[in-house]
Amino acid sequence: MRPDPNQARPSREPIPHDKKILVQLTLLIALLLITIIVSVYSGQPVYIFGYIMIVIYAIGRPFRHNRPWQELGLKHGFAKDFRQVWYYVGIDAFLFQILPPTFGLAIVFGYYPELVSHITGRLSINFGSLEGISAIVILLVAALVLTLMEEVVFRVTIQERLSWFIGTPAAILFTSVIFGLVHAVGTSGSLPIILLDVAGVALDGVFFGIIYAKTKNLALTWTTHYIVDVVGLIALILIF
Repeated sequence: MRPDPNQARPSREPIPHDKKILVQLTLLIALLLITIIVSVYSGQPVYIFGYIMIVIYAIGRPFRHNRPWQELGLKHGFAKDFRQVWYYVGIDAFLFQILPPTFGLAIVFGYYPELVSHITGRLSINFGSLEGISAIVILLVAALVLTLMEEVVFRVTIQERLSWFIGTPAAILFTSVIFGLVHAVGTSGSLPIILLDVAGVALDGVFFGIIYAKTKNLALTWTTHYIVDVVGLIALILIF
């Protein structure tokens, strides 16, 4: 009989909800926050170094400690898990990208034109040229890699392990705030505009966090994250 790939391998250690894991997690979060702060002040993506260190830590556990690969959210049952959370995917990946809640707040407080200009200003692409098409293709490929890395960093590693100590709702909220702050790197504008921009990304992070908490499926949160980015890009081009 062939072994079930979803069956956890025998582990040489118990589920690690202990002080050692808490110390490791604290150090990883501190490293990420430091790289984010440096990135915000320098305008350079130094936070990628924090990403890489966390990914190495996450991937290393199955190799070093004989832990099951399910700890990285690698599992079968994509369709089954999708049916469990399809409404979260639909709300965030489509409704909130076409009608962002933060844009509603911007309209109420009179920041809408500035916020739209702030966000669309990131796309300095000539869509009618061959160079513009190439830039879009490169952007989509880069987003495919970056979204996977971010899901391993924020949902699989930080959120999941943090939930062992402070509970899932608090872990989702905390992780989503950090996720939003990363996207302040390289931005400019008034403080209200930056806060609205960060809040919009953090709201996406909350949905990603809920989806991962309910399914523990990396492929599903990665797919959702990528669709969010693609639909958001299309909305910026065609609507805003």
